Amino acid sequence: MLRYILIRLATALPTLLGMSFVAFAIVSLAPGDPVMQELRAMGVVPRPEDIAAIKAEYGLDKPFFPRYFDWLGRALRFEFGESIATGRSVMDEIGIHLPSTLALAVSSFIGAVTISLGLGVAAISAGRWTRAGLRGLTIALVSVPSFWLALLLIYAFVLQLGWMRLVGNGSAPDLILPALTLSLGAGASLGRVVYERIRSEMCEDHVRLAIAKGLSPASILVGHIAPRIIGPLATAWANTFGALLGGAVIVESIFGWPGLGQLILQAIAQRDLPVIQAYLVFMGLGFFITSLLADIIVILFDPQLRREVNHE
Repeated sequence: MLRYILIRLATALPTLLGMSFVAFAIVSLAPGDPVMQELRAMGVVPRPEDIAAIKAEYGLDKPFFPRYFDWLGRALRFEFGESIATGRSVMDEIGIHLPSTLALAVSSFIGAVTISLGLGVAAISAGRWTRAGLRGLTIALVSVPSFWLALLLIYAFVLQLGWMRLVGNGSAPDLILPALTLSLGAGASLGRVVYERIRSEMCEDHVRLAIAKGLSPASILVGHIAPRIIGPLATAWANTFGALLGGAVIVESIFGWPGLGQLILQAIAQRDLPVIQAYLVFMGLGFFITSLLADIIVILFDPQLRREVNHE
């Protein structure tokens, strides 16, 4: 297993390097001058000597490729410099907002997995008309954009029922609505995957034999079907967690949740290049780590793959 992980890391290096180059290039080649914009935002009349000094401080006066390799060397040590907007370390800025984003992503992920399992199992055991209703509900939840769903939840739970508050201080109760917004759509999408996996597995001989033996549906689901589908589902769940980690920008903005979404929106508005570049790198690493964990889980739950990996 260790050898497999090392090989996987080695083969991922070109992808990670390409990701870092794209993150640096997109931000660096974007139109506009962040130094000029920041000086004007501060009410300072930009003078050529001030602009040159700030560009030299942040290394913006160098050609593109020397700047990239210098940035890459520092990024490998997780040193992304200082924020142009605040003057604080970029890692300090990320450290302030990352726990909130992780809390939102984890709670949304737990909700999505719970919803997906509930919908998938319910669709398998339901009758024809109930299954059609669940399918319609799934399509509706997947089709509705997250910002529309957020506005509907705000209208229902904040304006009508008064159970929640729109602007909070980042406490646990303030996490409920944004987590519910993200988990409903993701859970509905995953529910279809769970349904298809269970239905496919029910056609296998070992499940038919269990049915013939008179085992209860719950015993068949837990003892015969779940171990066979957990590996493939882990991949879908891992991809969903990566998407929740990086795709909560709009939802965080709507609910005022103090996560990385708020940070990146402010950085984009202020042309804060070091923060934007660090954010893109962290999101890429998040997707890579979740994908690697999913591959490991698949191997652990698939005896044939585990034997192949150990044999290699």
